[in-house]
Amino acid sequence: MADYLRFEELTSKPLEELHEDNGVGTLSEKYLHIFLKNYLEPSKACHEVKAGRFTADICNENHITEIQTRNLNALREKLEYYMLEGYDVTVVHPIPRVRRLVYIDSESGEIIRKQRYRHVGSWYDAIPELYKIKYFLDWDKLEVRLMLFDVEEMRELSGGGVSQSGRKRRRRSTRVDRIPFAIGDSAVLDNPADYLIFVPEGLPREFTSVDFAKAAGVTTPLSNMTLNILSYLGTVEHFKNVGRRYIYRMNKYFTDDFGGVE
Repeated sequence: MADYLRFEELTSKPLEELHEDNGVGTLSEKYLHIFLKNYLEPSKACHEVKAGRFTADICNENHITEIQTRNLNALREKLEYYMLEGYDVTVVHPIPRVRRLVYIDSESGEIIRKQRYRHVGSWYDAIPELYKIKYFLDWDKLEVRLMLFDVEEMRELSGGGVSQSGRKRRRRSTRVDRIPFAIGDSAVLDNPADYLIFVPEGLPREFTSVDFAKAAGVTTPLSNMTLNILSYLGTVEHFKNVGRRYIYRMNKYFTDDFGGVE
């Protein structure tokens, strides 16, 4: 459940008030990461806490929260260590629901222009990242929390001008930070049933990856990746092949939640 009052309170504070220099690497943290630490855990005493060989983003008694905006594969060593040491772990992964692009001049730091990019993010945006930690998703001590945000994506423009040959150089942009300005839904993935959020309506009782992609409104490669995760967790079953096509169906334990289309 989103805490809108907490969100509004934090967005009104300057970065300096949110940031804490608690250890190596904190000075290079991006705003969204710092913001989420403060949003999820108000007590700074629980931020950047040493937990054995590693430093946890948030550690509250025996529960660790790691915030990862991308590259969840970088967490694999940490996750295994924490859970084998007996910690319960939550991985928080924010997903941009709508991005507002803000272009900044790399030399002056001035805002050149703002552009609304109507990207409607969805839970499926998390699939490529979840795939990177697939083999941890069924561990009892791990849960994943997906959070939808609307963000201003700050992009630094560089280059441009005219080359020595007289050709006009194209300016390139590099993302430097993301600033949340609205908060959406969250989803906690703790057991195979929670992954039903990735199963679209309108599927036949037996379906292929192409059927799944069409019903979900995603690409076939993303459909394949989603079904790979759902099959691993037992949410769906790959139960036969027709030629080279894999045929799937829902796990019988979830058929009450998923009727399917005859």
